[in-house]
Amino acid sequence: MSQIAIIGLGSVGASTALSLIHQRTPATLLLVDTKSTLRDAQARDLADAALVHGTITQVRTATHREASQADVVVITAGAKYTPGETSLQHLYQKISILKSILNEMKPFNPQTIILIVSNPVDLLTTLAQDLSGLPRHQVLGSGTCLETLRL
Repeated sequence: MSQIAIIGLGSVGASTALSLIHQRTPATLLLVDTKSTLRDAQARDLADAALVHGTITQVRTATHREASQADVVVITAGAKYTPGETSLQHLYQKISILKSILNEMKPFNPQTIILIVSNPVDLLTTLAQDLSGLPRHQVLGSGTCLETLRL
């Protein structure tokens, strides 16, 4: 069974996991978040959803290092705007978060595919391509250019 790691279990990460469960994806979902209480609660809720939904999708928590060996790594982690924060300050915060995640995960399984689902997706995807050590065609981004236009 394949492994799909989801890094960041806020609204987007949790919705991604639930969508995979609803699609009955034959995979083990590895859930990673720096907030262990949130991670553990999401893992319990999503495991219950998988059971109720009658899927073979398995759900468990994982470390960044374990997640780096998954077939697919979906990075949804980010930061919310704080009052008074400029777009540029917010961008630097997101860059710092992504760098930290990638550094904690290295080295990656050479076959891993990384999907960036965080804005500004084009800039963060390029950064992940440069920092991950994986071939560029294995590091993809999904989203829109809305945040880049705002910047």
